[in-house]
Amino acid sequence: MIEDINLKNAEVSAILTMVFDEIQGIYNLEEKNRNYELNRLKDSLITSLYMMDERVKDINKIAGLIMEAEALHE
Repeated sequence: MIEDINLKNAEVSAILTMVFDEIQGIYNLEEKNRNYELNRLKDSLITSLYMMDERVKDINKIAGLIMEAEALHE
């Protein structure tokens, strides 16, 4: 189960890295192209944040199972 948590955390980190890279890329653009890219970023952020939320829910479920298992062993 710990491996599952590590995998989900890695997925969340990858999503955050992708979002930060996108934001940095937008600020490096010329001003005339920024509005289009900001609108595109808004759309991808909605998807990215939803994906992160799903991963965090998975992590919480796994952590809950670990805590239940530990409570049974005590």
